[in-house]
Amino acid sequence: MSSYSDLFDRNLVFWDVNASNCTELYQKIAKELEKFNVVESSYFKALTEREKEFPTGLNTQYLPIALPHANPENVKKAFIAVVKTAGKVKMKQMGTNEDMETNYFFFLGIVKEKQDLQVKLLQRFMQLMNDESFVSSFKKLSKPEEVYEFLVDRF
Repeated sequence: MSSYSDLFDRNLVFWDVNASNCTELYQKIAKELEKFNVVESSYFKALTEREKEFPTGLNTQYLPIALPHANPENVKKAFIAVVKTAGKVKMKQMGTNEDMETNYFFFLGIVKEKQDLQVKLLQRFMQLMNDESFVSSFKKLSKPEEVYEFLVDRF
């Protein structure tokens, strides 16, 4: 178990979410995050605006992912929400703004007190998503509880 394990919450793993685009997905996840009291009501708008300006899609070696997040003032409690959509969702790549598709999203809740966490998490995600064994095992998971246990154990 790593120091990041406490960022995961079994209530914040959402599998086979139906969303035809990023906006629809962000809206659905923002509602869930609000329900669990980890974000402010401003989160959806802030997330959408930030993603337009600074896209978070990553085409890693074995699995394309996205790391959507809003600025810290929109987050009440640090978290990582894990989302797999039922189908691929189009988005933009971090740094290049090129088009890409993914159905794996890790919503990062970064609070002001831990802003340095963003860079550390990005490094850890890059490390894990370029690990063929990790990705192969992760992609086989089909239940939110399995996903939670796997990430708490391996992240």
